Amino acid sequence: MKTIQQFILFFLLIVPIYGIAETKEIPFTLDDRDRIIRTEQKVEALGEKLNSRIDALDDKIDSRVDGLRSEMNARFDQLFSFLWAIIGIFTAMMISVFGGKPENPQCSSRICRASA
Repeated sequence: MKTIQQFILFFLLIVPIYGIAETKEIPFTLDDRDRIIRTEQKVEALGEKLNSRIDALDDKIDSRVDGLRSEMNARFDQLFSFLWAIIGIFTAMMISVFGGKPENPQCSSRICRASA
């Protein structure tokens, strides 16, 4: 029973104090309003400045990527030219080894080998 009385007493003392704390109004002056307006203007100016810097960096990155892309394309062109040269050399070697003239042009190779 004693704990119930303490509990009720506690609520009777705390509730009025809590109610007073909530009813207290915070004064909002014209200086506060002006300060908020100035802060908003500064934030907007910083946002515009950041957007312009980001756009400049984006343009710079795009130009570098385009330069690297053109260099890469030039190197691939050189590589393909080199590969075509290697293929040509390999083809010429194969023709010289396997597709040369027969030893005796008057007879076919099958007949000449059989008679020898």
